[in-house]
Amino acid sequence: MALSQQRVWTIEDFQAFVARPENSDRLFELINWEIVEKMPGRTSNSELSYNLAFEVKSFCKAHNLPCHISGGDGAYAIQGQVTAPDFAFKTTPMSDEYPDPEPPLWVVEIISPTDMAVNIRTKREIYIEAGILYWEVYPNLRRVDVYAPGQPMHTAGMDDILDGGEVLPGFELPAKDIFPA
Repeated sequence: MALSQQRVWTIEDFQAFVARPENSDRLFELINWEIVEKMPGRTSNSELSYNLAFEVKSFCKAHNLPCHISGGDGAYAIQGQVTAPDFAFKTTPMSDEYPDPEPPLWVVEIISPTDMAVNIRTKREIYIEAGILYWEVYPNLRRVDVYAPGQPMHTAGMDDILDGGEVLPGFELPAKDIFPA
């Protein structure tokens, strides 16, 4: 739900807005320079991002790789926008700044039936233009659309293997392992 329709918001304006006391328990994104409140998702959807986070953390630990992951409450400044992906991966530490000024290398959005198509498309464009590995997970369809920098989009079904691409070489995960049994 867009909260601002007649004004173009900067990241600095956004930071001031979210710092207001009445907004302390709410999560916002800055999409198309409009402030959008991010509504809580379904617990079944959050389970998907945690399943992925567990697998990625386990892989990084086993290979002694730097690994920093945030969930849906971690917000990032990316090309003048602010997004709070359901999963984000970086090799550098997370920032105490809000939003984190250093974009993640890999993001995942868990797509709910209530997500607006325009916001899904806009976020996709933000991530692709920034060169971020991006997965759109569709729980109801049990599929994952993968947008890897410099490659055509491909869809992974339940029998396919997902990978970390150039972001996390060697990481592979059966798509079915993201989804609950």
